[in-house]
Amino acid sequence: MAELPPAPTPAATAPIAAGNAAATRRPVEQATIRVDLHRVDDLMDLVGELVIAQAALESIGQREDGGQQEMSKRIASMKTLTRDIQDAVMAVRAQPVRSVFQRMQRVVREACSMTSKDVVLTLEGEDTEVDRTLVEKLSDPLTHMLRNAVDHGIESAEDRVAAGKSPTGQILLSAGHRSGRILITIKDDGGGINRERVLATAIKRGIIAPDAVLTDDEINNLIFAPGFSTAATVSDLSGRGVGMDVVKQAIQGLGGRVTISSVEGQGTTFCLSLPLTLAVLDGMLIVAAGSTMVVPVSSVVETMMVNHKDIYMLPDGANVVSIRGVCMPLIPLASELGLAGFGGGGLSDEDVILVVENESGARAALIVEDIRDQAQVVIKSIEKNYRQMSGVSAATILGDGSVSLILDVPALVANALGRIDTRPSDVRTGLAA
Repeated sequence: MAELPPAPTPAATAPIAAGNAAATRRPVEQATIRVDLHRVDDLMDLVGELVIAQAALESIGQREDGGQQEMSKRIASMKTLTRDIQDAVMAVRAQPVRSVFQRMQRVVREACSMTSKDVVLTLEGEDTEVDRTLVEKLSDPLTHMLRNAVDHGIESAEDRVAAGKSPTGQILLSAGHRSGRILITIKDDGGGINRERVLATAIKRGIIAPDAVLTDDEINNLIFAPGFSTAATVSDLSGRGVGMDVVKQAIQGLGGRVTISSVEGQGTTFCLSLPLTLAVLDGMLIVAAGSTMVVPVSSVVETMMVNHKDIYMLPDGANVVSIRGVCMPLIPLASELGLAGFGGGGLSDEDVILVVENESGARAALIVEDIRDQAQVVIKSIEKNYRQMSGVSAATILGDGSVSLILDVPALVANALGRIDTRPSDVRTGLAA
């Protein structure tokens, strides 16, 4: 009978247990980025200039005469250096969208395999640079939208041939910069949005009332409603009623907007508008009801004083202003945000009009009390620290230590346009009849 091996001593088992525990612990992955050497050199040069400017300030501070004029010059120089350093750091964090775009080729191939369709994805603007945090968070929304374009947008080969199209579908994914933002476009040459079917599905699912009267844009945006799906059967790509609403929430979480344009029989275009960075922005400091707020400079078209002759009241009580023959909604900012202390909604001759526009080009006129300054502000999330607020996208801390709200211009414009019927008069007359 063979002898059993001796039991291991506690001292001998301890290193084994420790080794097993160490083996089960996964190493923490460190986030890294690849940066061109010249960008790091530029950043180092700017830091060196900042050190020199700091030494000059200290020297002036030790002078007996105070040197106020020289001090002001040095502070202005440091302000310029600080802005240059911010731009340099943003350049270090910037990455091209190529890495995300190229992964989308595989997404389209897999969607084509599941749907038995032949689709070609064309990429443009792959070298467009954005903050690396945005690059990482773009993958899921783009995946949802491209799968949706293949499954719902592109018709079958037979239907395309019958419509006089090539049997191979085309999808364009492009990126570019516009007015301090990044625009990502997904355009297909499919059948477009069948608005009658979308409207019927929304009524059937209880998303809207049966007697609701919607514009084409409002019908298009129904596809972003939670639980909305026009798929007849549930598959790996669609039919669960999730996807496009998740896309909209993800884009809005990044401070962006999604717009749709579609021509039935010709195709659909989705446009994502996102900030270049989630860290800083150029803002215009304005005053409403005694509170200082920030309007992104990229959203401001022009400013002017109030001229009461150009303001008209509509039958529903809303106001519009005519600027060089173009009418646009008039939004008293303090009243729109429900701020206390707003004097009854009246307009003063000293008030200022800010003409603002959203990514799609729709414009509105904001009434504010004063414009104080223009400055770069650091973006702080208001949802994490407080809660979501209508018309407000974020907050910032000003130089005096006070907290200021950053306005959500696209939301303000959308709310104003939603209250004013912008449809042609013949359409309204036909509906009334």
